[in-house]
Amino acid sequence: MVISTRADGIIRTIEGARDTVNEALFEPVIRLGVTGLARSGKTVFITSLVANLLDQGRMAQLRAAVEGRIVAAYLQPQPDDTVPRFEYEAHLGALTAQKPH
Repeated sequence: MVISTRADGIIRTIEGARDTVNEALFEPVIRLGVTGLARSGKTVFITSLVANLLDQGRMAQLRAAVEGRIVAAYLQPQPDDTVPRFEYEAHLGALTAQKPH
């Protein structure tokens, strides 16, 4: 029990140090979770947020954008193959179609 507790503590310390080094040397990663009831607008919200982050000129009221704290935003491949990719392009196409749905 004591060995496993110490091993767990060491692993957490190493992971914390790795995360700190990654943030200091590489691009910071922000992960956002969106929850809500069925048909409450989660997909529309995420699609709109991504579209606005990619075209920052549309976000005049967002303090981080106004202050120039958003340096860049771009799409990247899903790093975890076990998690399905959010189909941003398909959802944006549906929202911007002749008859949005």
